Amino acid sequence: MAASRTVAVAETAASFRRGVDTALGNAGYLPVAIEDSPDAVLATLRFPEGCETVTKLVASGAVVVALLPDPTPEAHAHAYEHGAAGTVDWNADPEEIVASLHTALEGRTRLPIEVTRVLASEWPSLHAPRPEIDEDEVDWLVALASGTTVARLADDTGYSERALFRKLHDVYDRLGVTSRAEAIVAAERLGLLDEE
Repeated sequence: MAASRTVAVAETAASFRRGVDTALGNAGYLPVAIEDSPDAVLATLRFPEGCETVTKLVASGAVVVALLPDPTPEAHAHAYEHGAAGTVDWNADPEEIVASLHTALEGRTRLPIEVTRVLASEWPSLHAPRPEIDEDEVDWLVALASGTTVARLADDTGYSERALFRKLHDVYDRLGVTSRAEAIVAAERLGLLDEE
């Protein structure tokens, strides 16, 4: 499976590149130069231009695994923001780097537990009580999601625009958001827009 895959290592440290190239070859991958349009690239984010490199490589169609010099949860998130398919500590053993590459080529990712815990803490809990949103309020959210303006919605419901804004902000508070766009996303996530 790995034998037909070409991989480039975008890293300036020659000894690092040689070590990773050896591990790639041992795993059945074919190490190539970045100019050879490889299937995948191991790209370091040790330098400011690393972000631009990752973005360009992803745009070219390569599967990119970012090598992180400081593998904090924020660094992992930053690499994924630029389109990386995987991330791994730059100081990891070459075999661990190759394992992360293999996982990314399979369409999966390997994340450190500390990163998954941060992700879980940032994502709304599935165990949190569902906010109480009545049928009229759901109708308003559905209308907003379909592009209806607050002015039009106020006219349709018989409220003044100011009164409807107050009522909508109360709904936003119960959803734990601060804007119309966030309210629509939260309503979608809670399945409220599907209830219509």
